[in-house]
Parts: sequence; C-alpha cells; structure tokens
Amino acid sequence: MTAPPCLPLRRAAASAARPRSSAALARSLAAAALAASATGCLVISPPEYDEPSKTGPVLTAVFPPQHIPIHIVGPRVVKDLGVTVLSEDNGDPVLFTLYIDYGRRSLSEKPFRKLTTLREIEAGTIAGGQRPFTVSWDTYDFNLPTDGMTPEKECHTITLMASHDFNRCDCPADTDDMSSLTWQVINCDANEPGCPAACPALDCSGSNAAECLFCDTPEFHDACSRP
Repeated sequence: MTAPPCLPLRRAAASAARPRSSAALARSLAAAALAASATGCLVISPPEYDEPSKTGPVLTAVFPPQHIPIHIVGPRVVKDLGVTVLSEDNGDPVLFTLYIDYGRRSLSEKPFRKLTTLREIEAGTIAGGQRPFTVSWDTYDFNLPTDGMTPEKECHTITLMASHDFNRCDCPADTDDMSSLTWQVINCDANEPGCPAACPALDCSGSNAAECLFCDTPEFHDACSRP
C-alpha cells in the first residue's frame, strides 16, 4: 500500500479542521505534526545555538578610587578592594591574584615583588552583566617590602590581575586573556613629616627600561610558556 503524500504542516491542519481561531490553529498544527510524524512525513530537528566565544575578563575599579594613593599605617591593616568583572567564561571560573610592585623587575626575574595565592570568581556571561566582588588585602599575611628597592622605600603599588588560566611563572597564560587594576600604596602616615603625598609613576623609558618587566613582555611570556 502506498503511503499518502505529505502535506505541508499548515495545509494538513487546515484540511483537517479549518479552525477559525489562533488557539484552534495551534491545536490543529500539533495534531497534524503528531499524525505526520507517525507516518514518517515530518522530521523536526531541535534548534541549534552557537556557544558564545570565551572572552578575556574586563576589570573595573569601584573602590577605593585608583587616582588616590592608599596610605598604610601600623603593623596590620586590612583594605578591601571593590571591583567588577565582565566576561564570557563558558563555565570556567575567573582566577585572580594580587601583586606587589607589578612591572618592577625583581631579583628573581619576575614582573612583581610579591604575590598572593590564586583565588577564583564563579563563571558568568556577558549577558549577565558586571559581577561585583571584593578582594581583602591583609598586610599581616601579605606585607609590603621594606628593602628600599623602590625609588622611595615607602612607595609601592598593589595590582589585581585576572585571567582564566595562569602559567608556571604566576602570570596569565594567554596575553589576550588578562586584565588588571593598580592602586598606589604609600607605607607611612600621611600626616607624618616627610611622608610623600604621592609617588612617581614607574618609569620604563630609556636607561630605566631594564628595570621593568611585565607578564605580557613577549620574551618573558614565551619563556614561561615553554614546557
């Protein structure tokens, strides 16, 4: 016995019932689809959606303001750094760490003087908007160097670095997958005579270039990527 020819779904529903309302049409379409699939006339594939591409994190400072130096006084100070992150993570958490004096080449040939252990932020999406979080900096556990390697021993910076993956040099594994925020830190009482109100920016020009090193410096990054 030859199977009847397949009618378009809307024609099949119209032929069966000639409904006058949209609700009736919807019921007829569903019935027609069921009947057609039973005879092998209709195959409906689920819609396919492309997964959004992963993006590097984008950090934004909320508090304290980056243009105002943070003065540290006393043996122990806890400072909260409020930020937001925006990224398409595809299920991978965003990792972050704090560096002291980022960009200043250390004696161990690292682009920072000190760092904290990695922490993470739950994965999110760009559609979900900026995700706020707070990083606490405790000077008892993560204190400032006092060896005078900076131009003025009281002057330092603290940098928040974020990425989806860090390499064996404690830097982001992909230079396109990194974002950072930096605050100036001054290790003295602002009311104390001789305590600077601000510190000079890191100078990497001319003869000072050798004193600088960054996670995305090509030679350094390439060396850290090798097995």
